[in-house]
Amino acid sequence: MKVIWLGHNLAYPPKGGALQRNYNLLREIARKCEVHVLAFDQPVTRPAKVTPQDCIQALSRFCESVDWVSLSSSFLRRTRYGLALTGLMTGEPYDLAWLRSVEMSDKLRKLVKKISPDVVHVDTLGLAQYLPLFRNVGTVLNHHDVESSKIQLRAKNESNPLLRGYFALEAAKLAAAERKWCQQFRVNAVVSENEGAILSRACPDLKVRVVPNGVDTEYFTPRPDPGTNALLFCGSMDMHPNREAMDYFLKRIWHRVVSQSPDVELYVVGRKPPEWLEHLGKVDPRIHVTGFVDDVRPYFQKTVVCICPIVSGGGTRLKILDSLAMGVPVVATPFAASGLSLEHGKHLLLADTEQKFAEHIRRLLTIPSLRSELASAGSKRVDQLYSWTLVGQTLMDAYDFACHNSVKATHQA
Repeated sequence: MKVIWLGHNLAYPPKGGALQRNYNLLREIARKCEVHVLAFDQPVTRPAKVTPQDCIQALSRFCESVDWVSLSSSFLRRTRYGLALTGLMTGEPYDLAWLRSVEMSDKLRKLVKKISPDVVHVDTLGLAQYLPLFRNVGTVLNHHDVESSKIQLRAKNESNPLLRGYFALEAAKLAAAERKWCQQFRVNAVVSENEGAILSRACPDLKVRVVPNGVDTEYFTPRPDPGTNALLFCGSMDMHPNREAMDYFLKRIWHRVVSQSPDVELYVVGRKPPEWLEHLGKVDPRIHVTGFVDDVRPYFQKTVVCICPIVSGGGTRLKILDSLAMGVPVVATPFAASGLSLEHGKHLLLADTEQKFAEHIRRLLTIPSLRSELASAGSKRVDQLYSWTLVGQTLMDAYDFACHNSVKATHQA
């Protein structure tokens, strides 16, 4: 099977979020398919020392070909604010305007003609606009999250009335784009049954397949309990849900934790932390803000509890799966764990109030047997359901379905 992977990032280095998901899925499908990657390069997702050529070299170890297009920011229309302003005037969602490129269209058209793909994997809604360039092949539209639902929730949680209005409008435009484009793909791949239900309610009769987030169980392996008083939060800090989560935790929960465990420490690991968080790390010696790290495993190894106080966003949280794979107990909000087949009190602890969140942390800090039980059950659950080998097969099944329906549709035409 020949697959074109049309991406919005170069999937390297695989450090969290969409990059981690895409790298591992590409590696898995390349075991069975001839994979050709054509993707936009987003400099913000790469550490300064990693170049596009480094990404190409890494992906070329298992992909047949890798090519990329720059997301230029040299003109007003290509800046975040320029695109947002254009969207307000045209009624087009930001995600589509952001990923529109004549160069991408030209390269994609040539690649389709050259290799005659069986499947084109479109990795986000904003890239669906390129669908007219590859008709009569198997088509799969991937959703890292349901974009309209994610932005709608952000609008609901936004305190600034101007921003609330902007995000509400953007959510409506995204919902219209989903209704237009999703039904034109043979398969829509989502990360959870919950997300599939949300998408299907808005776009009836879709062929939806769940391709969950996963974890590299050979890279993230259980560590011995270090017996420290260290907490850990992992996540790219240039992502709104992660910044919001730390703001929520530090303003509403941290003081409760400190009052119960004065010697507790908190490590916040992730690229581009905001200035307010870096400042807090300087004035409170218990808070350590690392920025980007090449390998997060040493922080898991010295941590007794991972926290996930996420209250908005979309998709499912890979940070929870990574933590469980390492045998680190997790305390999370119910929203953060939504879409994952995990049970409160067995695989992790869920808290729907600030007081419960702090109390769960205190219990884990003081009861080693509880940590041991959760660590064992959590790592086993990940092995059973969320290894990338298993997840990769669900994507292959989606490709097979898309190919079958493509052939059937072509014969009926």
